[in-house]
Amino acid sequence: MPRLRDSDSDDSRLIVSRFLDSEAEDSPDSEDLDSPLIHRRRFSDSDSDDNPLIRHPRFSDSDDDDCVPLRFKRPRLVKKHRQSEGGEEEEIQGKNKDYIDFEAKETNEHRTGYRNPNIVVTLSDPGLLDCPICFEPLTVPVFQCDGNGHLACSSCCAKIENKCPSCSCPIGSNRCSAIEKVVDSSTTSCRNKKYGCAASVTYHKKNEHERTCAYSPSCSCPYLGCEFVSSVMELYRHYSNNHGDSAIEFVSDNLFSISLRKYDKFVILRERDVGTLFILHNSVDDLGNVVSLSCIQPIFKEGFIYKLVVRHRESDSLKLRSVTQSIRSLQAYPRPPSFLLIPREFFSLDSNCGHLEMDVHIYMA
Repeated sequence: MPRLRDSDSDDSRLIVSRFLDSEAEDSPDSEDLDSPLIHRRRFSDSDSDDNPLIRHPRFSDSDDDDCVPLRFKRPRLVKKHRQSEGGEEEEIQGKNKDYIDFEAKETNEHRTGYRNPNIVVTLSDPGLLDCPICFEPLTVPVFQCDGNGHLACSSCCAKIENKCPSCSCPIGSNRCSAIEKVVDSSTTSCRNKKYGCAASVTYHKKNEHERTCAYSPSCSCPYLGCEFVSSVMELYRHYSNNHGDSAIEFVSDNLFSISLRKYDKFVILRERDVGTLFILHNSVDDLGNVVSLSCIQPIFKEGFIYKLVVRHRESDSLKLRSVTQSIRSLQAYPRPPSFLLIPREFFSLDSNCGHLEMDVHIYMA
């Protein structure tokens, strides 16, 4: 075995001494063994800490091949040396703090995904939430038969005398809590969503909501006692064929006159060319008569501009210019935002009820 020269021995001792010193600096103290194993590792010959190479791929600014995904690296403790300069020490602590925040953000995002209470589930067969006997949407309570778990709503249990029609087992005493939770928490959007309805209703209340939904394109016949409901065009044809004589016909953008009696609650106006029905509302107030105009059509449609003019003794006159409100039925007319208040003396006393002549002008906006 060759012997080392004195100069070589001195160099070897120097190398070993430096190696041991570096190992001593890198070894964790006993008091830090229980600390979280969080570190920043580098895989480059660069001495700069301003651009760490370890980044999560999702938050990376570039697709650098030298970047190593964080989740594949085992963390190691980073010691903080108090004896270093204050500025340098603050910089090191700041970088470690940003690194820990990044870990916390990842953890919180991961947990949030599992704690999200809203889960969207699509049923290929919506009939799964309907009663298999009456085919109406299931409502709480929901019962299952004692033998095979067949379902039935509470009203059907009474009709079938608590005997399952599928297997003849008793039904009506054992509730299905799992289906009840599904039924109670299942919501759906209104079918009139495309017309502007943003309501999210429970599945078993969907039909009830849609019958009275203000955004429904269907409208009701304004003739008293008639229950016809359909689209605007079908409603106009129905009214013209069955109740045409009860309305005052006019042409859009042409001035016409009507005779309004003091206690008439409403007067129906039928436009000849556009195919639209209007209602002149009249209500008696302490100060006089409140008159306004509405249009029977879906509420998402644009209203018409109208002008009302009434005269008294050829010198006094009242005028109103406004926009019609869109209503789906005569009963759904809300409080008008603008109206014409007609004093009592404007109505003539030629008859017991009194009446007046009113000029009306309706045209599209």
